[in-house]
Formats: sequence, C-alpha cells, structure tokens
Amino acid sequence: MQQPSLKALTTIVEEISRSGNPEAIMSRIVQQLRALLRVDVCSLYLCTPDQQHLILAATEGLSASAVGQARLQLDEGLVGHIAASLSTLNLGDAPTDDRFVFIPETHEMPYHRFLGVPLLHLRKLVGVLVIQGRERIPFAQETEAFMITVASQLAGTLYSLQSQGNWYERAPSSSAYRRLKGQKGAPGIGVGQIWPLRPHRSLDQVTEAGCSDPTHEREALETAIQAVADDLESSSSHLDQHLPTDVHALFNVYQMMLQSPELHRSCCELIDTGKSAAWALRQTVERMAHQFQQSEDPYLQARGEDIHNIGQRVLNQLLSRDSLSKTLPEGDLILAAELISIADLAEFPLQRIQGIACTQGSTLSHTAIVANALGIPAVMGLDSFEPEQHAQSQMVVDGHRGECILNPPAALLHEYRRMINEEQRFMQDLERLRDEPAISRDGFEVSLLTNTGLLADVTPGLQYGAEGVGLYRSEIPFMIHDGFPTEQEQYSLYAKVLHAYAPRPVSMRTLDVGGDKQLPYFDISETNPYLGWRGIRFSLDNAQLLITQVRAMLRANAEYGNLKLLVPMVSRIDEIQTFRRHVEKAVSTLEREGVGVGMPPIGMMIEVPSAMLLLPRLAPYVDFVSIGSNDLTQYLLAVDRNNPRVASLFDHLHPAVLVALEQIQKQCESLGLPVSLCGEMASDPAAVLLLLAMGYDSLSLSAFNIPRIKHLIRSVSREELKPLLESTRLCQSEADVRSLIQPLLEAAARRHG
Repeated sequence: MQQPSLKALTTIVEEISRSGNPEAIMSRIVQQLRALLRVDVCSLYLCTPDQQHLILAATEGLSASAVGQARLQLDEGLVGHIAASLSTLNLGDAPTDDRFVFIPETHEMPYHRFLGVPLLHLRKLVGVLVIQGRERIPFAQETEAFMITVASQLAGTLYSLQSQGNWYERAPSSSAYRRLKGQKGAPGIGVGQIWPLRPHRSLDQVTEAGCSDPTHEREALETAIQAVADDLESSSSHLDQHLPTDVHALFNVYQMMLQSPELHRSCCELIDTGKSAAWALRQTVERMAHQFQQSEDPYLQARGEDIHNIGQRVLNQLLSRDSLSKTLPEGDLILAAELISIADLAEFPLQRIQGIACTQGSTLSHTAIVANALGIPAVMGLDSFEPEQHAQSQMVVDGHRGECILNPPAALLHEYRRMINEEQRFMQDLERLRDEPAISRDGFEVSLLTNTGLLADVTPGLQYGAEGVGLYRSEIPFMIHDGFPTEQEQYSLYAKVLHAYAPRPVSMRTLDVGGDKQLPYFDISETNPYLGWRGIRFSLDNAQLLITQVRAMLRANAEYGNLKLLVPMVSRIDEIQTFRRHVEKAVSTLEREGVGVGMPPIGMMIEVPSAMLLLPRLAPYVDFVSIGSNDLTQYLLAVDRNNPRVASLFDHLHPAVLVALEQIQKQCESLGLPVSLCGEMASDPAAVLLLLAMGYDSLSLSAFNIPRIKHLIRSVSREELKPLLESTRLCQSEADVRSLIQPLLEAAARRHG
C-alpha cells in the first residue's frame, strides 16, 4: 500500500477544522482516513466526560447503528486496552487475541488486521483511533507511524468535542443552552449579549470572498492603506533623528511599498471583478512578495518579508473598519474574541462591559490582567466556541469557575443574577474596612497598594482603600494611542495620577512592551518575544523614548513629590546603572530649565531569575524592590503563561517559586531594601497567607480585590501561619500546597462569615 504524505495529513487537518459541528468533524475524520489509507474500516472512539467508558463516536465500515451505542469500559477489549495502556496496538488477527471482545452491533467479525492508536491531549486521554482490514497480516510500520502522527494532530480538536459532554448527540444550534469550559481569567460573574470583536486574522487566513459594492471596497482599501502610511509617518517623526540608519531606511521602504502603483492597481483590478478588498490584498501581496523572493539579491529577498508585513498592517486596518462599522446593541455586553487588547476595550463604554470571553490565552494573559484591573469577569481559552456564530446571544461569564454559559435557561439565569446581587452586597459590606489597616490579629501590618494603568481605574483604587499605587503600567497609554505619545501628553496623564493619590506613593513603571504587550504602530516580530526585545532592553535601545518618558514623570512629580520610578525586566547590573544615569541627567537638565524636580526613589522589578541572584550587587543602585510575580513564575518554571498547552503547569504556588520568594524576602531584609510583591499572586488568598508568613508587608493588586484580601489578613494571625509555611517546604507540588492551605482559608471564612 502506498503510504500517504504529510501534505495529505495537513489537508485532512485543514478540512476537518472547517467542518461545522461535532458530528461533521468526526464523520469527516473517519471518511478521510479510510479513503486515504485504503482500508476497510476506520473508527473513532471517544472517552465519556467521566473518563470511565469509550463510546463509538464515528465509523466508516462498521455498522452505522452502533455509533453512540457501542460502549466499552477502559481496559475492556482491544480498544479498552489501548486506552488503559496508552500504547499503540498492531495485530494481524485481532479476533484470536485474548483481549478481543466482540460487540454484536458493530458487525466487525470479517475484519482481522487491526491497528489502534491512543488520542492524547495535554496528558489527558481523549479516545482511540482504529483502522481494520480483512487481511491476516499486521499493518506496515509506515502506516503505524502515520496513524500516530494523525492522532497527535487531531487530538486537540477531538478534546474540544469530548469536553462538550454528550458529544455523540446532535450538535447544538446557535440558540441552544451550552456550558463552555475555559480558564479563570478574572473573578466575578457577568451577564450580557455577546459582541464579537474583529477576528485577529493573518493574511494567509483570508479566504476568497466576493463583494456587492466594489466602489465601497476600493474606498475601504485606500483608507486602510492611508491609515498605515499615517501610522508609519507618526512613528518615524516621533523617533526622528534617534532612529538607527537601517531602521530609518526600513520606514522609507515601507512607505514606498504603500505608495506602489502595482499594489493599488492590482488590488483594484481584483475588486472590480467582484472580489473583497481583503482577498484582493492577500492575492496582490503574495504575488509581489514572491517576485522579491525569487531574486538572487539577499536584500531584495528580504523585501518579500517586508511586503508581507505591510500587507498584514493594511489587513488589520480593514478588519478594524469592519468592526467599527457595526452598531452596538442596547444593554450589557460580553466582549468575545480570540484575545482582547487594551485598544479593543478603549472602543467601548466600560460600564457596559459585563464580561470578557476569549478563545485563546490563559489566566495570566495580558487580557486577563487588564480585566482584573478593571474588575471585569473574564474567562480565557474557551473550547469549541466561535463568537461570530453567537453574536448577540445571551451569555453568562463565570470567572470564578472558569466557564461560560451560552443561552442560559431562565431558572439558571435567575440563579446567576442572585449570585451577582449577593456578591455586590458582600462587597458593600466590606466597604466598612476601606479606611481600616490591613493588620493581622497579632499586629502584623501589610500595606495594600493597587495596580493601575488606565486613568479610568484610578477612582476604584481610592474607593477600595488603596494606600498608594504599587504598579502603574505606563505602557497602557502607549497601547491605546495611534503613535508614541508626546512628553506633554504623558506629563498631563502622569500628573493626574500623582495628584489623585498624593501624598500616597505611586510607583510608575517605565515602558514595558514586548511579550504579549505589543504597540499597534511599532511592530516587534520575534520568534520568542518573552526572551526578546522587551522591558528595559527596549527602552535603553530607544533612549529618546525613555528620556521623554522619564522627563514627563519627573515634571509631573515636581508638584506632588510622591513618584517612585520602577524599572521592568532588569537582568543585568549595567541596565540599572545606565537607567540611573539617564534619570540623573534628566533631573539635571530639567533643573537647568528651571523645573525643580529632585531625584525620586528608583526601584527595580525582580522578574528575571538573574536579578534575584544578583540582588546584592544590584542593591547599591536601587532604593526599593518590586517582585513581578507573573513573569518571575513564568521564567522560573519555563512556562509560557499564554500557551494553553502548558498553562495548567503555571502556578505561583509551585514549590520552586515559594523558595525563590523566601530567598528574595530574606535578602532584601538583610540589605535594608523595602520589597513589595505585585501581580496576580497578590490577589490569591492562598498565596497571601504564605506571603504573610514569609514577612512580606507590602502587596500591590487590582483595586477590586483589595477589600477581600484586607478582610483575609485581618482574620488570621501571622504567628499561626509560620508552621504552615514550614509544612509547605515539604510539599512536592502546587496541588499539595493548596490542599494544605485550604482548611485554613475555610476556617478564616467561617470566622468572619
């Protein structure tokens, strides 16, 4: 038998991903594989949600009436053996095997050769994929290898179906009640109509489509091209003479490509034949890029990548136009998309956003962090959910459980509204603690600061009793602008924040872009952005931007005197040395200009493990330390917090993280450095108890979580927590740590319930 190619496998996966419902997906899998491998039978068995049984979900070759009926226990029959052992089985005469179990309704007796492979996704058993034939010889090794490859490619898609519950029944309609599992993004419960945001598509995802109004499409394309040209001009003018020569030349190349008559003419010709602007753009860009890439000149070959970059920017503008052209419905909204950026949120009245539902991302995606800061319930990484198919349907976002309920029945909706009202009453009850200190029952006081970044969420910080700002994310204003904000624009914003909190301290972090925080007008494309050009590395390489920002912060502080400068992503001693020199120079320059600014305290964030190990040598150059628990956990565990495949391995209660935090606290104490901890760990009650035991007396968290954490601190004794910390040192995993802490949390809840 001729072995199928990997190209054939890719085609199967792509076709299956376009199937409309669970039944169609499963049928397509067995149909395609049976034809491709030229076998008599191809069958798919999926685990039931309780992981106790395997059910025949689809087949080509066995009796169709057995689908949904044929059921095996794990370790029953050949299929059950594969599921229990998680190993491949290739037999020449299956009915003679001692493990064979005949299921009458399948009518499989004529088939002898048998090959089955387990389907595994994120370490979980999804099901078993089987092919059978009439011959009495095992399948070829090449066929076995191909089946293993197929299983690895399809397991994720099938896992999504398995998680839906009764997946073998008819697929639900767009108006049917469904529970969608995801990951906890931000706590709380929200109810509203689904509003899908523009799809974040790449050029190669654009499919052929027609248009009914070519004139409108041409105008939309020209508008998008002009918008990209304006963005490039704005970025170039802001950086001006400080751009390296090669980068400056790149801006000029981009502008030339945008003005290319070939780009405009070719796109318009395709639009005039009835094609959409997006499809015309893709076709034109791919042809132009191909022409560059065929050149023998390396410089011209590189321009092929540039034209793709430009095409993507224009596509983003087209998609943005499509999103904004729709009229918002009345009432509360649930924003839904792959991921949602700060710029997306800025397009909507915040009071109308009751929840966020994302099909990608994880608990510590930037979307989740921002949702936490704004007090908006969020669920990330939803399986089998296409927002566009459910526009304006009703949805409940349950951030506590990490699930969304689509089209909830009236009784369930009533219960969720009751829970929302109860939560609001609980938060109102905690208002009595707003001006009370966060002090344990045995007198250990913790300063509770807030994380902020949007001017709109300054008020909640004060409303919920924040004692200052432990982390002001200065990149957020950069992300919602169309270009780099000027010094005066930044000064006006920083002054409002410092004024709002004066005399309370405000730690303003300098620009921290890169990773999952991208500027829409300054593209940073990297293979591994979390280990790339981000934080202080980006700022030092773009010194003009850094100096402009520092000057704006210093000027804003001249009147209020409560600024603390915070440097992100420090990994080297020379980084903090260079930063300090820039600040000293800015202070000197402003004082010569007649602005009495003074030198503010300078702190560094410990997010990179090297900063923790170099702390004694970094100490002479800083006045305080702030631990960024999100990134520190990510780098210590080598887990990308935005990758759903490994997100379950990300936990700030991992024993290694706890060891690191104890070391940092002890080092800071011996060095006389004040230390604070920010990030989602500061909002986790289990983590707060351990931080309290370690001796952390300053935490920075989202404003909406301050009352709960203050309530917790006031209900426990630090001395009673120290034995708990000692016990966690013997734990093997984060699950063990949480199990150890849970009884204490329950006792604290009962004490003040």
